[in-house]
Amino acid sequence: MIREWTRIWKARKWMKINEPFLYAWHAHIGYKLNLFDAFSKGLTVQEAAEKRDVDQLLLGRWVDVGVAIGHLKQGRKGKVKSKRSLRKYLSKKSEDSVGIVLKEMMELHIPSLMKYPDLLTGHTKITYIDDDFAETVAETSTFIEQFAFPKINKWIKKNNVTSIVDFGCGHGGYLARISEKHKNMNLTGVEKNEEVCKEAANRINASSGTGNELKIYQSDITEWSWNGTRFDMVMMNNLLYYFSPEQRENLFLKAKELTGDKGSLVIISPLDDPSHGHAFSAAFNSFMSAHKNLYPLPTLNEIRRLATRTGFTVKKIQPVVKEGAWYFLALQKK
Repeated sequence: MIREWTRIWKARKWMKINEPFLYAWHAHIGYKLNLFDAFSKGLTVQEAAEKRDVDQLLLGRWVDVGVAIGHLKQGRKGKVKSKRSLRKYLSKKSEDSVGIVLKEMMELHIPSLMKYPDLLTGHTKITYIDDDFAETVAETSTFIEQFAFPKINKWIKKNNVTSIVDFGCGHGGYLARISEKHKNMNLTGVEKNEEVCKEAANRINASSGTGNELKIYQSDITEWSWNGTRFDMVMMNNLLYYFSPEQRENLFLKAKELTGDKGSLVIISPLDDPSHGHAFSAAFNSFMSAHKNLYPLPTLNEIRRLATRTGFTVKKIQPVVKEGAWYFLALQKK
């Protein structure tokens, strides 16, 4: 009898642990299909289904979940209305939207992790297709920028940096922020993905007028060359896990080649085996290792070894987002 009750209790425990997933699932569907906007003024399920041309039964089930978990409010005559906070943070129209984070988690990370049984038994890996998620990943990286930029900016001021190249610049967020804070800067971005590169150019043009020289190049980092004056600083943010541990040394050597005396290499990256955020880094590594063309997170010891072998010294290490194991690392040429 005790054994049976223990079994039932364990089953109940796992059901309750899984309950929070409903919040993420419901929010993601609402964000992706703009359903929180659809119910902004109050509609019946039938009215919303007809307006959005979606399956009425399934929409009704989505609404049931939303009411149960507090994302939606049931009103009179069957009218359903979305909460204001959901429209603010999970609407594609909102400047405050964080829905892109859910998109990356629900469409990229979780599906990859759910393939683990087949990958384990099949001794195989999946391929990360950059064109499918490059825009998403570039956009989610902007959330880290908010926390990381003050540390980068402080380093720029301390070392009188006037020229920077950002490898894997994404949408150019760091360069735009730097341009807003500093004058007479030479700022260069290198981005592999064509669409991401176009968006970066658009955003940087929109924030121009500071008198700084900003250029974005579409190129593979390993193939990009520079014949101009050497830079004061190279940035490699959210980048190292796209390169194998063997390839990373070449990236550091490229940074050394591109920078002048006392030049800097600044890195924003999650670290493996960190002092903080071990659960996140372990999950992140599990995702990376499921792919043929993604690689494990670097460790701090690896960064130190690479610095020593390529003529850099690690000058500063600071956590950026502790629970996510994101760190700011500043290296300087010897």
